[in-house]
Amino acid sequence: MEARVLRADDKTLEIELRGFPLSIANALRRHLINEVPTMAVEEVMVIENTSSVYNEVLTHRISLIPFRTDLENFVLPEECNCGNRLGCERCVVRFSLRARAVSEVITVYSREMVRETGTEVVEPVSGDFPIVKLAPGQTIELELYVRLGTGRKHAKWIPGIATLYDGPDGSRVLYFESFGFLPPARAVIEAAKIFEKRAGELEKVMLEAVGDVGKET
Repeated sequence: MEARVLRADDKTLEIELRGFPLSIANALRRHLINEVPTMAVEEVMVIENTSSVYNEVLTHRISLIPFRTDLENFVLPEECNCGNRLGCERCVVRFSLRARAVSEVITVYSREMVRETGTEVVEPVSGDFPIVKLAPGQTIELELYVRLGTGRKHAKWIPGIATLYDGPDGSRVLYFESFGFLPPARAVIEAAKIFEKRAGELEKVMLEAVGDVGKET
């Protein structure tokens, strides 16, 4: 099997796959969509919200904002042994969002989220996401808990668009467009690592299950 980068930039990556069975190439694509961990707001504590937007709508809107992801310093909540429902420094980054309109209507943007814990890597991929408009006298005060998750759990953690199409001379081309959580190359590498790990686990389980039967054959 061979792989060759056809095109790469800070948002997209195209890789030509030669000698890859369709099932393997598609499994890699599915791992890229469903299994690569990324960061998003999983939980919101509403301290005050006098805006015209219901709490549920406001928190849902915030949860869909993608965050630059730090895979070196954080783990998935289910892999953390802290035992704390709100998490610890290894599995959660806490942000606050406070805004008040005084004399005129204002728009609150993602750039106004303030990191309270965690590393500088973790931040909204853009500060220009509009969150809510506040009329004079209206206030919001929120605590945001950003955690790693996967697209298998919720679509807000899907790292990008991944497609597979036929390339020249019978090859296949994997195209990936990142939403900004991770650089495209890093996302593809993580998908391959997860795929390899699971294939190894499958081999181990099968060897244990077959046992002496396999030796006899």
